[in-house]
Formats: sequence, structure tokens, C-alpha cells
Amino acid sequence: FLRCPPARLADHDARASPCLNGPMHSGDDPSRRVRSMIRGLRTVLGYEAYSAFRRAARASQTEAISAKEFYHYASNVLLAGHPELLDEVIGTFPGDLVKHELRLLRAEDVMTQRASSSCGGSAGTSPSYKAEVLGNGLVVLRDALDVDAQAWLVKAAFDAGEANGATDSRGFYEKVTVSKAELRRDGCNMGVIHRDGDGEGENNLGMSRWRDGDDATGATGSDETSVRETTCTTLRLNQGTRGRVILGIDKFPERLAELCLECVSLAQSATKTIPSMNPTTTLVNFYKDNAQFKWHRDSEDLTIANTGHAPPIVSFTVGLSCDFAVKKEFHDTDHRTIRLNSGDVVLFGGESRMLVHRYVPAFPKSLRLF
Repeated sequence: FLRCPPARLADHDARASPCLNGPMHSGDDPSRRVRSMIRGLRTVLGYEAYSAFRRAARASQTEAISAKEFYHYASNVLLAGHPELLDEVIGTFPGDLVKHELRLLRAEDVMTQRASSSCGGSAGTSPSYKAEVLGNGLVVLRDALDVDAQAWLVKAAFDAGEANGATDSRGFYEKVTVSKAELRRDGCNMGVIHRDGDGEGENNLGMSRWRDGDDATGATGSDETSVRETTCTTLRLNQGTRGRVILGIDKFPERLAELCLECVSLAQSATKTIPSMNPTTTLVNFYKDNAQFKWHRDSEDLTIANTGHAPPIVSFTVGLSCDFAVKKEFHDTDHRTIRLNSGDVVLFGGESRMLVHRYVPAFPKSLRLF
């Protein structure tokens, strides 16, 4: 199982996001932070380049150029040699809407870099890793996946799960282009998260943006420009509030099967009640934070389902934190709730293989990935 609550990259705890927010100075004084950033730019760029950089920033503030155009300019100037200065420019940028979009663009760059550069370390190698045995056949591996492994896992899931043009699998999402009005009206059916009051929207990857069709002078642009600037690309999930698809493990890179077996080995090191397994099938669930879930059991061969030999489910959590609720029988009134954070892995097999369970919706601002 690969569970991916929506990764709202701009909404996670700022204390866990130095990459996107940058360090504050003594007393958390914003004016001192701005002055320090300006001194850094002047030192690094020199007079002429700094003047050009300042003109580009002002053009972005007045919407003479888009936030995306300014970000590409700034990242070309600073990212290779001074990424921390780029983060300070974004963190001190005036105007919440433009700053929000710049942070999304920066987050996309970080995610892409990490996903393409490494599959991550072996499961259980993070300094904060620990195993929690919660019952016979029920184990949670805390922080089992490092940040690079999480980023790789997200990319692998979306590469395998895209339905556009697929011939052998529907996939769990499609990329669609919609107008701002359609997005606001039908967002609940498109896997879209709305941000109340700020006039912007983002899809479950935090990648969709728009701005009004009027240009910076107040005049309306060409028809083509107006259409482009009042539409956005977002995701349509195949089950409304969640995306779901079952795929053979051969649809994924071999690294996924390796991660499964590494996690089984870690769990078996913590308890003798986790049987061995041979991964063959992958279920990808991508949850919105308002998704609804019923109590259920996962299917299994009835000859081994209620024995101590049933191979475990290995469930990776990537994205927002959520609660995993379990109980023995459907009619039980009491249940146990287990908080799962990004990078955690839960295994239930053997005597716990047929636990009744459900996932409680994801918690906003809980992403620790950056």
C-alpha cells in the first residue's frame, strides 16, 4: 500500500521549512532580515546585476511580469551558487499572493531535485528511526523513510498512476485544464484544495496557479492571453475525494519491492510475529484532506487469513499526517488510533492481518518533508 495524503507544500509548519522561509534575525525583526538580504545581493551580484535584479523584482510586484517569470530569473541568477539567498528573497518578498506562488515554485524545484537525484537511503537509516510494536503482527516503523526516499516514492506513484493516454490501466488521476470558475464550482470532484480568501487555488500537488486576465495597466490582453491566465492545470481524481488504483509491482521500479522487503526485515527484527512476504501488488491511495472512509478489511486468502502466517500489508505514508484507526471486529465500539506522519510505515500481518481499519482525513499544515 502506498498512501499519499495531499502534499500541500506551502501549508506545512514554517519551523520545519528553512528551505522555503530562511532564518530570521535577532528578535525576528523583518526589517533587519530585508536589509541583510539586500546586503547579500549587493555583495554577490555587484552594482549592475543587483540593479537589474531589483528592477525585475519591482516588475513582479506590479505584475508587469508574472511571479513565474520572476522566479525563473531569480533562480537562474542565484540558485546554483547561492540557494540560501534565493530563499531569503522569497521569504521577504512583499505581497502574500506573489510570495505564496514563489514558495510553490521553489518547493517544486526542491521536490524535483530530490526525486531525480536519489532513491533515498535504505529503510530505517534515518537518525530518528524507531520501531513500535503495537500488538502481535502490528508494527509501526517511525521515520523509516528519509526525505529522498519519500520524494522518490511520490514521483514513482504519480508516474505509474497517471491515466492520461494509459492503455493497460486507468490510473488514479488525470491532468485537466479548467477555468477558474469551474475550479471553484467543481473543485470537490477534481481533487482540488481551495485556500479561503486568497483568490488562489492549488491542486493536491500544490502546482496549479492562475491570475486574472487583466494586465498590469488595467487593459485586457488578447483572447489567447486571457484564456491562458484564467485557466489552470489540476488533477481529477478517479474517486472524487481520493485517487485509487491497483497495479502490479512490476509497474514500479524495483526499488519499491526492495523498500517493502527492507521494512519487513526491520519489523521482524522488532518482533517475531511478522511473517515474511513476497510483494506482488500495489494499491495507491491519494487522499484529499476531506476524504471519507468506512471501516473495512483488506482481502486475503481465507485459508491463511486468520492464522499467524498471513503475509503483512506494508503501508507507506507520504504527505500530510493522518490517523490510522484499527479494531478487531466490525461490531466493536472501541478502537485504537495511531498517528502516522510522512515517512512512517505501518505493517499488519499474521494475527493482525484481518484487522478492521480506516484512515482518518489528513491534518493540514502537518507536512514535514522540507
